[in-house]
Amino acid sequence: MSPCEQALVTSTAADALPDGTPQLRYYMTLRSVPLAWIDVAAQCSDRFAEGTLRNAQTKQALATLAGKFGQSAPEVTAARLDGVTSLDIQTSALDAMAVAEDRAGFAMEVLAAQGKTAGATLRLGDMHKTASQQLVSLAEKGASSTSSTSSASSTSSTGQSHADPRQKVYAVDALLANPVTIPDKASGLTVPTAAAIEMDCARTEIAAVADTESKPDADTLMILSALAAKHAYTAMQLGYPATDAALFE
Repeated sequence: MSPCEQALVTSTAADALPDGTPQLRYYMTLRSVPLAWIDVAAQCSDRFAEGTLRNAQTKQALATLAGKFGQSAPEVTAARLDGVTSLDIQTSALDAMAVAEDRAGFAMEVLAAQGKTAGATLRLGDMHKTASQQLVSLAEKGASSTSSTSSASSTSSTGQSHADPRQKVYAVDALLANPVTIPDKASGLTVPTAAAIEMDCARTEIAAVADTESKPDADTLMILSALAAKHAYTAMQLGYPATDAALFE
């Protein structure tokens, strides 16, 4: 089987269990599924969005079942790019992701200061700002590498720098007017405001990667899928619906 086919088999293993399977066995099988969906995002053409969102959806299902068997729910880990030194993807995609992180970070900071939005914390805001800076640094490194390669035959280089795409300050009127719940643009549902911010960030990052003209390598896709999936899972932990209707339709 191809890497894509192998990932799909593992990712659907729990669904393939026969009716009447004990719930504990279903839970144990499901535990291996989230990572398989990241593999789907990386290995299967045109399934980056599905693999990323299914990873978060499966983690949420595990979180629901974990308590029944005395297990811990999947941890909400920091959505950053610590230790990542390069990514094989167009600079424009990294720029779009950096803006998404910066916008989410600003929104979280503003709402945390207001103190009316459950889940909006300075810690989350700082996490987004850190990821944004990491993405900008990776974009700058990629732009510098491209410039060096294209000018390798020249005796000198113009050394054009990469422009930082972040605006730092963003319009948050709608968030301030709806600090508890807000209409979600993608699903049309009313969801907790902090959850909407996290899911908007995840969806923007997914689109930035999926819309690139040239496909990144599998390692890059795995890293960026995991980043966006962490935001989506955080959104679900904050109350965003984990249903197919909310995520895919």
